[in-house]
Amino acid sequence: MRLDGKTGETLWRAGPPSAVTGDDFSRFEILGVRDDAVLVQQEPPGEGATRVFAFDTGTGDRLWDRAVNDEWVDVALSGDTVVLPEGDGTSVTARSARTGTARWTEPLPARHACGITEAADRLYLNCTPEETSGESLVTELHPAGGPARRLTVPDQAVCFGAFDGRLLFLDLTQDEDGNTLVGQDAPYASIRSVDPATGAESTTKLAEEYGGQVTLADGTLWFATSSGRVTAVSARTGRPLWQTPTSLEQPSEATYDPRARAVYLASASGRVGALDAKKGTLLWETLPRAERNDTDWGATRVRRVAGALVATTPDGTVFSLDPAHPERKPHSG
Repeated sequence: MRLDGKTGETLWRAGPPSAVTGDDFSRFEILGVRDDAVLVQQEPPGEGATRVFAFDTGTGDRLWDRAVNDEWVDVALSGDTVVLPEGDGTSVTARSARTGTARWTEPLPARHACGITEAADRLYLNCTPEETSGESLVTELHPAGGPARRLTVPDQAVCFGAFDGRLLFLDLTQDEDGNTLVGQDAPYASIRSVDPATGAESTTKLAEEYGGQVTLADGTLWFATSSGRVTAVSARTGRPLWQTPTSLEQPSEATYDPRARAVYLASASGRVGALDAKKGTLLWETLPRAERNDTDWGATRVRRVAGALVATTPDGTVFSLDPAHPERKPHSG
């Protein structure tokens, strides 16, 4: 469904893209809105094929749909292009978000699990060997200037975007036996900066290990842990800028607002908090809005719409608030 961002009014609603019957259920995810089209991914129960659908944002009419094979790589949306793994899943095809028309196709490296990252308005394929540890392959997808250079990075390095024209990775911490630590608050040990044109890289050790949901914006890395602690770190130097505890339980990744110079976070309970982006001062927190909290960490996220903050809760509530007056009671949608 489409909601008016200011009033919460339902403008249109469309039925399930694909039938769901009996006790089965599908997982639906909105990938994004581009070129007056909203892209929705449906993961059906059992062995059914995942599909991506496009709906007209004005009417809710279905524009196109495609079956995808996401065993080796996920769907990615960048600009007015959606990148889909189709067929046997050995390649990805870029299609118009509005029409579904194919634009280009790129093969995937065999026996690698891949992710697609958008950085500095370019798409990069980050692929890790499926069976052996070692190095990951990083390749720019369909560069305008000809064949892309294939880079290698350690397989425990996670790409979070770009900074100063370079790809920025965070290296996960390893234990004494060389095993990479994973999990809800898996810690990162260092920042790895890679030049996508030459492959030259530099590593900056963090002052201490930080974990949690990570946001990169305005030259800053924000780490939000499951306990509600938020830490800001310089993406250039790795130096900690501030650290603030909050009452947010299992918060989302931070949303940076450059106009207000604030970062916003939401918890699965519907609690929302704001912090000063430069100083880390806790500006305000709201009370919970959800009747229950039975979802995974980071299931909700704060979004900025027409000057308001919009968030959701696991029980299906969508709400907005004024960041300048978060105490005001919202109107019913």
